[in-house]
Amino acid sequence: MTPELKKGFLLTQDKVSIAYEHALNGRRSLVIICPGFFNSMQNRWMKTVQQIIARHYDTCIFDFRGHGKSSGIFTWLARERFDLEAVLDYVRGFDYDSIGIIGFSLGAAVSINTVGHGNDVAAMVLVSAPMSFWEINYHFWEPEMFSDLKDNFECGWEGKGARTGNMFLRKPKPLTQIRRIKNIPIMFIHGTKDWIIKDHHSRVLYEAYHVSQEKKKLVLIKDGLHAERLVQNHREKMEELMTGWFQRTLEG
Repeated sequence: MTPELKKGFLLTQDKVSIAYEHALNGRRSLVIICPGFFNSMQNRWMKTVQQIIARHYDTCIFDFRGHGKSSGIFTWLARERFDLEAVLDYVRGFDYDSIGIIGFSLGAAVSINTVGHGNDVAAMVLVSAPMSFWEINYHFWEPEMFSDLKDNFECGWEGKGARTGNMFLRKPKPLTQIRRIKNIPIMFIHGTKDWIIKDHHSRVLYEAYHVSQEKKKLVLIKDGLHAERLVQNHREKMEELMTGWFQRTLEG
């Protein structure tokens, strides 16, 4: 069945226009896909995630402020919560039985900060999530960095780029916000060769999230790279993890 595709713009509470694509397959559950920094919804691996999830659920993907077709400038986690809140307000208007979130890198950080602020969802998958913006590693000398650069050239920079603002605005810490989330199933996924955000970030977040063991899971992918590159290089594994978690949590 060909999904009905709704495209448009949503206005955040601070008047930023957020571009979105909502694919409706007639499912009773929906998953929101939150790309990482420098990636819009046109990034080929974000499209791949959308295709994977659309086999099982309705999907909604969007561009954070300063990315793709959205307006504004990226504020490095200071105000991006408003973007995801606008998307959540929109999809809740469709009366889904349950809503999940997949967040990549800084998109995962925004997901934690947004849900920690009191915006409940049914389940989350957080890929390469940082525990704090100021503790991101950026080991440019590691060879995996060149693999990321190669991927940017191979796609012709399609879906890449960002307009950025003041990096020093006050911003919430995902490590603080994760402690405010109540009883939501979360899977943390991280590659062991992530040169941007080392896997100890997900380890610390996992340990800091106080919930019963059946409602949290930590998966470390051996030799895995950063965020969307896990989808590129470990597609079958990522599909199994993401869809398996949501089948258990959104439908359970």
